[in-house]
Amino acid sequence: MITKIRRSIARMAGCSSGNATLLVALGMPVLIGGAGLGVDMTQWYMWKRELQFAVDQSAVAGAWAMADEDTQGTYSARALQEFNANLSVTDDFNEAPSIQLADYAGGTLNSVAVSATANKTLPFSSFLTGGSTTIYAYAQASFEEGATFTSCLVALHEENSGAITIGGNSVLTASCGLAALSTSDESITVNGNPEVDAGWILSAGGVDDWLKENTDDIIMENMEGLYDPFEELEPPTPEESAIERTYSCEAEPTTTTADVSVRTVTTYDYYQGSNSRNATGWSNSQGKEDSDVRSDTVNQSVPSGTQAGTVESSSEEWTSLGGSGRNRKWEKKTTTVYTTYTNVEVEGGEEAGSVRPGTYTDLQIACNTAFAPGVYNLVGGELRINGQHEVTGSAVMFVLYNGARIHINGGADVNLTAMQASDLMAVGVSAEDANELAGMLVFEDRSSTPRQDHIMNGNANTVLNGALYLSNSTVRFAGTIGVTSQCLMIAAANITITGTTNMSTFCPAESSEDTTVVSTAAKVRLVA
Repeated sequence: MITKIRRSIARMAGCSSGNATLLVALGMPVLIGGAGLGVDMTQWYMWKRELQFAVDQSAVAGAWAMADEDTQGTYSARALQEFNANLSVTDDFNEAPSIQLADYAGGTLNSVAVSATANKTLPFSSFLTGGSTTIYAYAQASFEEGATFTSCLVALHEENSGAITIGGNSVLTASCGLAALSTSDESITVNGNPEVDAGWILSAGGVDDWLKENTDDIIMENMEGLYDPFEELEPPTPEESAIERTYSCEAEPTTTTADVSVRTVTTYDYYQGSNSRNATGWSNSQGKEDSDVRSDTVNQSVPSGTQAGTVESSSEEWTSLGGSGRNRKWEKKTTTVYTTYTNVEVEGGEEAGSVRPGTYTDLQIACNTAFAPGVYNLVGGELRINGQHEVTGSAVMFVLYNGARIHINGGADVNLTAMQASDLMAVGVSAEDANELAGMLVFEDRSSTPRQDHIMNGNANTVLNGALYLSNSTVRFAGTIGVTSQCLMIAAANITITGTTNMSTFCPAESSEDTTVVSTAAKVRLVA
C-alpha cells in the first residue's frame, strides 16, 4: 500500500500539465492586492494634491491679509475662505484647518501657517489595516508689510553724485528723513565730520559708508519708487501777483501805540487718513472743546504801519493721534485771532519797507521790511536778505521765475510763514489747488534756469515755516534755520550742508513732516 502511494506521488511530480493554472491560482491574490492598492494609492495622491494646494492658497491669502494693517484682523477668516474655495474631492471628509501665526527666519509672528487633514476609509486598504487612512498637508507663507516713508530733505536730481552732500562740522539732527532720487553710486556723500541723526536715509543710488558706520539711521540704498512729492503742482497765479511793483525803503513811524483788543477763537476738528492732505472727517467723542478768549490792552506798542480796525489771522496745526496707514487719526487745531486796534498813535520816523504782493525783478532788502500776505513773483533777480534788518511775512509765498534765487545772509532777523489753504483761496486759488499748495513758502517754476545756487546762511533768528521747492537748483546751507509754527520741508535738485550749519529743529513740538517720498509694496512668499 505504501509502495503504491509512493508511485502515485512520483507520477504526479513528473507530470508538467496544468502548471500555468497553478501559477495563476497562486499569483491571483498578489495581482488582486496590487490592483486594489494601486487604486487606493491613486485616491490618496489625489487627496494629498488637492489638500496641499488648498493649504498653500490658504496660507498665502492669510499672509496677504497680515501684510496690510487694514486687514490684519481678518487674516484667519480670509485663509479659511481660500481653503474652502479650493476643495472639491475632499470637501466632505476633511477636518477644519489649523490657521495660526508663526515665526519665520528669526522674525516674530511674521508668517501664516496652515495645516489640515483628510480622513476616509477605502475598501482595500481598510481590509489590510483595519481602519481609515489620514492624509496631512502643511503650508507656511511669510509676509512683510509695505512701508511709507516721509522726508524733510529731498534731493530731486536723478543722476548727480553728491546730490545730498553733508560736510564740515555741520549738525543735522532733524530725525525726519533724508531722500535722494539720484541713481549715482554716491548720491549721498559726507565730507568732514558732521553730526547726523536723520532717522532714515533713502537713496535710489548709493549712500556714503561714513553714514553706515557713524549713525544709527535706517539706510536703504538702490530703492525703487522714490519720487518728487510736488511734481504735479503748478505755481499759483492770482491776479494781484501779476501787478508789477518795485521795492524801496521809506520813512515811517518808529513808535506806534494803540488800544488793542484780541479775541482768540480755537476750534478742534478730527480726521482720519494716511496724511493730512488726504484725511477725511472723523467723529471723536473725546475731542477737545472749542474756546473763545478775549483780552484788552490800553496804549500797547504795535507794529509800525498799524491802522485802526480789525485784522483777522488764522493758523492750522495738525497733530497725529496715533495709528498708521489709512487708520491714522489726526487732530486739526484751527486758531483764528481777531485783533482790533483803536486810538492808534504814531511818533518819530525812520526808514522801513512795506511790501505788497506782485511781480518784482529784484528784492534787495535794505531796511526793516514787512511782507503783506499774498503771492510774490520774483523774475530774474534775487530775494537778498542781509544786514541787521528785521524781515517778517505771514501767509506769504515766493514764486521764482527766469533764474531768480534766494540769498539769506547772517545777521538779519527773518520770520517768514507760508500761506495756508484759506489764504490761497482768499486770493482766488481754487480749493483743490489751494489744498495742494498749502504750506509752500518758496516755489521755483520748473522752466526756470538757475544762474546761481540758493544760499541759506542764516542765524538763530532765521525762521522759515513751510516748504522750499527748488526743483532745478542747488541750495546751500551754511547757518542755522529754525521753525516756530509748522514744519520746514526742503526739496531741491541738490542740497549741500556745509561749515558749522546747525539744522536741528525742522518741526515744532508735537508735529511731524508728512510729505511722502516713497511707498514700498507688501511682500508675501510661500516658504513651506
